[in-house]
Amino acid sequence: MESIDKTATKAAWVYNTNGPYRNVLKLDKEFPSETSEDFKPDDILVDVVAMSINPVDYKLMQTYKFIGKLGFKYPVIPGLDFAGKIVATGPDVRGLKVGDHVWGKQAVHRYRQQGGTLATRILTDTKCVYPLPESVSFNDAAAFGVAGLTAWEGLVEHMKIKPGQKVVIVGASGGVGTFAIQIAKALGAEVTSISSTQNLQLCKSLGAFHTIDYKSEDVVAKLAETGPYDFVFDLINDNGLYRASSKFMKLGGSFYGIASDISLSYIGSVMSRKLRPKILGGSSHPYQDFMLASAPKTIKEFSEFAVANGINTVIDSVYDFDRALDAFDRLASHRSKGNVVIKMD
Repeated sequence: MESIDKTATKAAWVYNTNGPYRNVLKLDKEFPSETSEDFKPDDILVDVVAMSINPVDYKLMQTYKFIGKLGFKYPVIPGLDFAGKIVATGPDVRGLKVGDHVWGKQAVHRYRQQGGTLATRILTDTKCVYPLPESVSFNDAAAFGVAGLTAWEGLVEHMKIKPGQKVVIVGASGGVGTFAIQIAKALGAEVTSISSTQNLQLCKSLGAFHTIDYKSEDVVAKLAETGPYDFVFDLINDNGLYRASSKFMKLGGSFYGIASDISLSYIGSVMSRKLRPKILGGSSHPYQDFMLASAPKTIKEFSEFAVANGINTVIDSVYDFDRALDAFDRLASHRSKGNVVIKMD
């Protein structure tokens, strides 16, 4: 590989202490960039073209008591998703070369120690990336990482959805939910989405067979009418729905959630669902949550499945790099439909 100047810099959004993103997240246009000395043999240096932000990005930023225990090295650059162009490779890299377009999700251990993807350049490795399909744009691929892979791992690797099964997706109009509807439909499942009034048509257009408006309808009654269901994919941590699961789920059905928070309230609600017996208001159906793994095999399988089945990224909005705080405002409003993307140029 060519030598990279030790004085090289990049633009990055960083924070040096935890708190509300509007207070702590700052743009540094001369942040030290990676050099030749930082490379491992299978590393790849990528110029980021677009990235997607996710709730975990601002939740980590705003979590005071736990952040230090997670081993983050300050200053922290938020972000896990990216799509971009390879500008340098380590000596052991095979199958990828300078100039290739790729997408990926930064490994958590790298995120903790060297920062995330809300920057114009990142150092990653071959396990974290996959070639960008020609039919997929940088903006679309920028949301494949957390949202797309979470939906894929939940439905394929954990639930193991089969044709003809019925699945409920709670929080269906968000980043993960919009991918989950399409993936479940492509797998042959009958999908029921739960969303607000203004997002019913979106969910239907993505493949939901039944759409339920949680603002104006009795959700449990509607699920009892359209069920029974094999699985519920809960993306919003709905304890009430879980406690009522016996009214609309099959005997062997299961609830699945995503480990999306590290707050004490979230941990308490998960433990309640796992441990509370039915006679004390619990459910007879098992509750399981999972953390995104993003194994290389998973990245490859999801990318190929998405192209083969026409899985589209639903993009709520695209913000310029210098307007990252506005992008976080949109995401934190809980009104976004699909994914919030930040482009670098």
